[in-house]
Amino acid sequence: MISIKQLEDSGIPSSQVPLVFESRMLWRDLTTWIQAYLVSVFAGFGNQNSVEEKIRTVIVKFGNNLSTVFGGEIGEQYIGLITNWINTFKLLVNAQINDDADTVNEYMNQLYENINQMAIFLSEINPFWAESEWKALLYRFNEIIIEQLSAFLYKEYTKNIEAFDKLLNLTSIIGNYYSKGMLNYLTYSG
Repeated sequence: MISIKQLEDSGIPSSQVPLVFESRMLWRDLTTWIQAYLVSVFAGFGNQNSVEEKIRTVIVKFGNNLSTVFGGEIGEQYIGLITNWINTFKLLVNAQINDDADTVNEYMNQLYENINQMAIFLSEINPFWAESEWKALLYRFNEIIIEQLSAFLYKEYTKNIEAFDKLLNLTSIIGNYYSKGMLNYLTYSG
């Protein structure tokens, strides 16, 4: 985790310090709203559109976060990548509900292709982010999200809680990696 002392000694303008801290929370926010989406879909609460809007808000925050450091075009490209991943995940949810095995396999493969694109993209914009590390983290994220989806589908609520807990723990690791890469980039690029 990044300490205040590290930030004070880094030479990063104080206006960008909140950016580093916010970057840690984005993955947790995304996970929380994906959980809410799954609850909405499987419980039929009727708030799916509102939850999807919250997911879009988090995605825009990702883009804004990257735009501040790497420029608007980078932020927009990342918004596109995460949006593709989310849209594919939503299609996977529907295919799972409809018990369409061929379509499920297609969307599972597509989710991993989305992850590969995200890992490549992030490693290309920041030398402090490694493609292999992003793939490892995001593949694990994908695996647990799919585990969570299956738990909802088969009404294994204890497994769902366990999967959500694993996701929250993983988002701390992802958030630390993301923010440390941001901090290093801001420290050594300016």
